[in-house]
Amino acid sequence: MLKSYLIRIGVERENVSTYKGMRTAEVIDVTVDGVPLQPRLDLRALSSDGYEWGYVGSGPYQLALDILAHEVGDRRALGNYRSFCENTIARLKADSWVLEGDQIEMSLQGVVEVDMTLEELLNKVRGI
Repeated sequence: MLKSYLIRIGVERENVSTYKGMRTAEVIDVTVDGVPLQPRLDLRALSSDGYEWGYVGSGPYQLALDILAHEVGDRRALGNYRSFCENTIARLKADSWVLEGDQIEMSLQGVVEVDMTLEELLNKVRGI
């Protein structure tokens, strides 16, 4: 039986934030733990039109920067927002989505999902 394993590099955290986005014909709303996510134009003003997702561009870059600034701090946000946008924010294709803080942390630290048993994975790594 094949199973999927997530190989996590990092530390489990408590009090993980929940980020939610919703797009309607009238508005785009992004919250963190039920409170509107605050734009961090003081770090870098990437979009004058607000947040977006589902592609790579100024709105998604601003969203990536602001989520990361809230989740992991300003310095890490500035160093990682482009790759976070390209690998996560641009892939959010639905009009509504939810991201947990631990998912965000995993995307920054490196996660590999494999479709094999743990024993098969270890044997492959060992060259057996």
